[in-house]
Amino acid sequence: MKLHLLSIYALGSSLVYAQWGSEPHVPLSHVTGRAAASGMFDRKGQMANPDRLAVLRQRSVQHSFADETPEERNIRRERAAAIKKGFLYAWNGYKKYAYGADEIDVLAKKPKTTRNGWGATLVDALDTLWVMDLKDEFWEARDFVAKLDFQKDGGQLAKVFETNIRYVGGLLSAYELSQDKVFLQKASELADLLLPAFNTPLGLPWQMINITTGVGSSESLGKTSTNLAEIGTFQMEFFRLSQLTRNSTYHELAQKVLTVMLDKNNPYDGNPNYVIPGLYPIDFDMMTGTFTSRAAYWGGGGDSFYEYLIKTYILSDFMLQRNLELWTESIQSFKQYAVARSTQGSLFTGFVDGSKFYPYTDTFTNFIPGTLALASKIIGSETYFKLAVDLLDGGYTTFDNMPSSLGAEAIRFVRDNVPSDYLMLRQRSMQQVNDYGFSLEREYYLLRPELIESHFYLYRITGNTTYSDRVWKIWQGIQRNCRVADGYVGTADVSIDASASGTINSVDSTESFFFAETFMYLYLTFADQDTLSLDKWVFTTEAHPLSRQMSFDGTF
Repeated sequence: MKLHLLSIYALGSSLVYAQWGSEPHVPLSHVTGRAAASGMFDRKGQMANPDRLAVLRQRSVQHSFADETPEERNIRRERAAAIKKGFLYAWNGYKKYAYGADEIDVLAKKPKTTRNGWGATLVDALDTLWVMDLKDEFWEARDFVAKLDFQKDGGQLAKVFETNIRYVGGLLSAYELSQDKVFLQKASELADLLLPAFNTPLGLPWQMINITTGVGSSESLGKTSTNLAEIGTFQMEFFRLSQLTRNSTYHELAQKVLTVMLDKNNPYDGNPNYVIPGLYPIDFDMMTGTFTSRAAYWGGGGDSFYEYLIKTYILSDFMLQRNLELWTESIQSFKQYAVARSTQGSLFTGFVDGSKFYPYTDTFTNFIPGTLALASKIIGSETYFKLAVDLLDGGYTTFDNMPSSLGAEAIRFVRDNVPSDYLMLRQRSMQQVNDYGFSLEREYYLLRPELIESHFYLYRITGNTTYSDRVWKIWQGIQRNCRVADGYVGTADVSIDASASGTINSVDSTESFFFAETFMYLYLTFADQDTLSLDKWVFTTEAHPLSRQMSFDGTF
């Protein structure tokens, strides 16, 4: 009997597949001999509707760009070439002074060990090298990766979250782009070394792990604290690793985090910390599985948790119904409780403590418009797509209003018709609100990608060159304020432009994400639009593309 599997249903307590034709429903275990993956059921016991699946799998996200004029194409390609030239400038500085090191100290012209000495910049940038058609550099880096010994940890504890997104994600993406098995081998090898971090009473991962001994710990020694992003940002990499290795262990560990979080925290039972469904506090105790504060935030400490809810759903061929349910609940509460409009008319997201809103935001929240636009386009919601556009316009003002064309690490708005917000400002901040529409809480820029990322999404989805023109303006700001001899560094104060002051007030920071994310999204905004089409690829939080063309029937 040849079975054509379409989708999974919940029928009472029995798990069944619906077949094409007139053959009877057959339990999944009888068909495949394998158990269904965690996350297939939502909390009501429902699974993906087959008609809905068919629609989602056929829906196009990306604009066709058939209306692009020859002049627009020429400008775009010239800009892509300029971005690639900038990347090579930075890469050659890294290669000259720090090749194979985690980072380059650009100003001191020496290597830095910040991520266990496994070459974080090199591994994180593998897919950028491939996409920019820098194949000589890619294959040279491949040979370095082949010789990596992850048992040598550089005398440092490994940060589990960062190791996953930078190293494991980078290696998986390099494998999917090149099909060179050494990358998959190394991704599996490193992921296996991270797995002991999940050997805790509830299966929630430690923040840090001693690679040699397998002993985990919190980043604050003696504590059991962690945050939402650090427990919830394994889903994409571990899902794909389970697919490629046919080993469900990785996926099950990542999904168990969600199971425990939901089991231990209920906003309807008088929980003093978790009070708004879907707005999860960022502070978490990994031994009790409970939230330890009321502070919910989609910026640093929470950002990639929400991002991975919807992107893992997309990566799973729309089968992980629980991810969709949690994303839907979260984005509805986000829209109702976590956004406000400033005195200048900008829409922005803030900090929610219990049910109280604080108009403080950091640059990490600029990922939201892009991810929300992607989700809205796939699911089919014009309301939430408009929310994405409005949030992006608001986020862009935080860059565009600065003389440097770059945005601060963190800012504070004053809400329209909320005079008490002025009471939270210092005298200097009052003047900044008058000048810019917000105050600079942390005035430096560290080469971060989030606003560029969201503009890339909106450009690819709408074809509107307003978004690509904005990206170009940000790139020019980076060129003026961050480019130094042999590379790029952060700038200390975005309210000062180097072209006016005559000097670059540098912050000596060039993390691997600059090569992996910032340059990836800069380049893709201007590359030919079939390069990593949003209809064929989905990006991790570190901008590592994973293919959407790998089908999933609910099992590994």
